[in-house]
Amino acid sequence: MEEKTNAIAAPTNPWQSNLFWRVVVAFIAGPAILLCTHFGGLIFLGAMLFIALMSLYEFTTMLNHKQIYPIRWLMMLFCAAILINHKFRVVSTFDFMLLAVFLFPSIELFRKRGTPIQNIGASFLCLFYISFPFVSLLDMRTYDKEGIFITMIFLAVWMSDTFAYFGGKFLGGKIIKTKFSERYSPKKTWEGFFTGSIASVITTVIFYHTLLSQLFAYHHILILGILIGLLSPIGDLIESMYKRDSGVKDSSGLIPGHGGFLDRFDSLCFIAPVVFLYSRYLMNIG
Repeated sequence: MEEKTNAIAAPTNPWQSNLFWRVVVAFIAGPAILLCTHFGGLIFLGAMLFIALMSLYEFTTMLNHKQIYPIRWLMMLFCAAILINHKFRVVSTFDFMLLAVFLFPSIELFRKRGTPIQNIGASFLCLFYISFPFVSLLDMRTYDKEGIFITMIFLAVWMSDTFAYFGGKFLGGKIIKTKFSERYSPKKTWEGFFTGSIASVITTVIFYHTLLSQLFAYHHILILGILIGLLSPIGDLIESMYKRDSGVKDSSGLIPGHGGFLDRFDSLCFIAPVVFLYSRYLMNIG
């Protein structure tokens, strides 16, 4: 006679929950970044430089899974130089790009891993994708009194990501059956997209009425909230596209509950240049 066994599922340990660590890290790292934003200067530069270099390291590691080998040490050197130079204005950023145009292929001549065209192309992708969004944040902080405008950008992106996560978790598929991006991120839903977008708009509107009403026109802040809400998921999907093509789930496991630095700041890497261009050419600041 076959003995019947009753399998009892082990209780979930809340200390090992992904959501638990997601909340803990957010409560620690979020205020730390906002504090650096408030102080500005070298403190903000240091914070942005650290995040950029960690994200760049993760991105190059991710590309290695595809047998694509950007010149990692040179990428990190160029990224650091571009951000630091932007603070002290020693040379123009255009000069760095001219240097890269002949330096990257010249160094690739002496390398033996991967294929040259892919390696060189990926090196430029790393440089543009990681460095310049953080340069745009540094630039906006120079004309942002006490970092309030940059704080609004951070919080709007984070609120968009957070409410998209919970909106998708509790409402996903219950109203709209079609997935947001079946190809690159099957878990993302339209319900999450809309709840995240609404959260972004509410965040910017609150900032306007409490801190920014004397500095900027209402319609600009409202438009920025809409742009951040609509485009944050696109920034997240772009990184998902890179990860799926590389065959990895997360950019790294360095941040508990969040994956890696690039996983946490992928939306910001897409949003920062958009806000920078909008604020410079439509709000006439900077």
